Amino acid sequence: MNQSQPALPWNLEALNQVPNVFPIPEMDEGNIKAIFYEGLPYQGRKTRVFAYYGMPESMVGAKLPGIVLVHGGGGAAFKEWVQLWVDRGYAAIAMDLEGHIGADKNQDGVRPNHEWSGPFRQGEFADYELPVDEQWMYHAVADVILANSFLRSLDNVAEDTIGIHGVSWGGIVTGIVAGVDVRFTFAIPVYGCGYLYEASNQYGRSFAQMSAEFAAKVKQLWDPSAYFHRIAIPMLWVNWSHDPHFPLHLFSKSFQAAKQGVYPSSLSIHFGLRHSHAAGWKPLEIYAFADHLTKGSEALAQIVAQEVSGNQLSIQFTSEIPIVKAELRYALNTSNWFEVEWLVKEAHLDRDAREIRADLEAVTSAYFVQITDQRGCIVSTPLYDIKGESML
Repeated sequence: MNQSQPALPWNLEALNQVPNVFPIPEMDEGNIKAIFYEGLPYQGRKTRVFAYYGMPESMVGAKLPGIVLVHGGGGAAFKEWVQLWVDRGYAAIAMDLEGHIGADKNQDGVRPNHEWSGPFRQGEFADYELPVDEQWMYHAVADVILANSFLRSLDNVAEDTIGIHGVSWGGIVTGIVAGVDVRFTFAIPVYGCGYLYEASNQYGRSFAQMSAEFAAKVKQLWDPSAYFHRIAIPMLWVNWSHDPHFPLHLFSKSFQAAKQGVYPSSLSIHFGLRHSHAAGWKPLEIYAFADHLTKGSEALAQIVAQEVSGNQLSIQFTSEIPIVKAELRYALNTSNWFEVEWLVKEAHLDRDAREIRADLEAVTSAYFVQITDQRGCIVSTPLYDIKGESML
């Protein structure tokens, strides 16, 4: 490790061990099993993490790819999320990071907690003054790493084909874990990104309310950007154009910083996706990306080069699936990233030359190009300014 980089706050040697597991058979449903597994100590006492996991019954005896599913704010260990991946041939686990047991809400609209929980998330890093090992993010990251340790201990799981997929706050956690747990094969953050201290919304305000000393510490510990230099696995970053929590320019910046030249990392920007757990596990690109890396199916398209000459934009791409559409999305004003009006014009697609060409408007403030393959999978370039320079 670079001597200038601080030591990680977690004991990875301990987290890489298989945790103690406590089955909850009365909560099992078909091939989806309910368990507690032992988490890290909290305030001098042992903790447990509730989780659902499962694997395809029809593939018992085969070596399966795996996926660790990380929920966002207000979420839980979603049984249906596990089932979604099990139905696609994966061993899957979804853990609860907020001390809940099960995902169903009671008559008061809340999920029941359990007596072995660790800390709960407090706003946007609002627990920053507590000791590091009592802060929510410290435990959340550890809980995810332990879930990976459990999943890879199962006889039918192929250890070298396990990925992580997180939504919203789970995307933030995924961005950290991707740079910490080197055993993962791929990572898919949806919505959640890094550079949160640069955002103009609640994330940026949370840093602004801290003292300079604490803000620097939280940035170093819990913002995913502090771990991007450590990432050595392919990542798929998925967001929608007007996400109210994670602005597109910081999402694009995160994709570029975390890419580290690793193939086949990709960015996929959607219009009209909305922000929710169900929306966050809907995009086709998620499953195409995972299937390529674990089952050898066709990869998502890759943007390999871009050139701007005057107002002429040229992009080179590769794709195993025919490309059916290319669009230039551009904005004239990016003073407020949460209210950007993205205009659209069709770009010229030369399939034989694997090239996309478009005319840039002279007053463009930011632009990106989207290409859609025959499956309906969308791949996007990062955001650029009028000179073709990335918006970092």
